[in-house]
Amino acid sequence: MSATITREAEAFLREARVAVIATVDAQGHPRTAPIWFLWDDDAAHLFTGRGTRKWREIEANPRVSLSVDERDPERYEAVIIDGRVEEVTDRSLYDDVRTMALAYYGPERGETFAEGYRGDRADVAHFRIVPERVTHQRS
Repeated sequence: MSATITREAEAFLREARVAVIATVDAQGHPRTAPIWFLWDDDAAHLFTGRGTRKWREIEANPRVSLSVDERDPERYEAVIIDGRVEEVTDRSLYDDVRTMALAYYGPERGETFAEGYRGDRADVAHFRIVPERVTHQRS
């Protein structure tokens, strides 16, 4: 079941920002890590290496939280998405990485970065977080 998200929160998530993903480790402790994301089709789309600690924790417990915020003292805004991770099989890893890389790095560096994600990349987990609860805060 996907949570309802406001237009304002969705517009905020469509801007290029680095998010922080929270997972739970084997001892039950929360772990956080910065991560790129792409908001599309009512979900956050992400990627990471299959050998990373965050991916191992997601495989053990697919419930995660993603925090996306703007920390400008004049304009604080945050969207927090709690949900379950699903591996992506219906989208192109390269296309999603390219979209993110262009937004984060710009044209030249973004294209160069994305080239490393063409073809079959069994070492990369391409996943989405389907929101179960969305919190949007602004001041």
